[in-house]
Amino acid sequence: MPISGPEIDDWIDEMSALATRFVAGFEAAYGYVPGGNYVSRATGDGGDALAGALGDGSARDLVEFYARVEEVCLADVGSGYFVHPVDHVVHGMLGDAKPTRVVSTRNREIVAFGSDGGGALFAADRRTEEIIRLGAGILLGDVYEVDDLLVDVIAEDFPGFLRFLHDELLRHMP
Repeated sequence: MPISGPEIDDWIDEMSALATRFVAGFEAAYGYVPGGNYVSRATGDGGDALAGALGDGSARDLVEFYARVEEVCLADVGSGYFVHPVDHVVHGMLGDAKPTRVVSTRNREIVAFGSDGGGALFAADRRTEEIIRLGAGILLGDVYEVDDLLVDVIAEDFPGFLRFLHDELLRHMP
């Protein structure tokens, strides 16, 4: 079932409140000042820009997400979680050193939209809607060659990925 705008708005409100609480207790718990930990609301037409770049109606939940969210930065949650601004995603789809295809045992057409602090990429499979984490691989043009052991399904769909981020923030709460 596709995600709705109001569901994303609720997620933004919840994550923003949790991030504020996370930052407030961080220095006392970890002994250093936290970096950026926030969810920022979209100020432009990110969803339309992504839909135009996709051109085929795929990744609808990601398009709806970018209609409401500009960026997610959870720099101090685990090794860090980042959902990149939509302009980075669109530029990546148009050939700006980001993969649009994964070649392994299971080939995938993807939209790379985020990363973690360990150098892995997060991407949406345009056919299955799974959200995958791509470990170390080789980028040749727009093709990412990676061993199957380094392709992890993080969530069955984008709403599942939003729950994953929520759960990770709660799990690392000081």
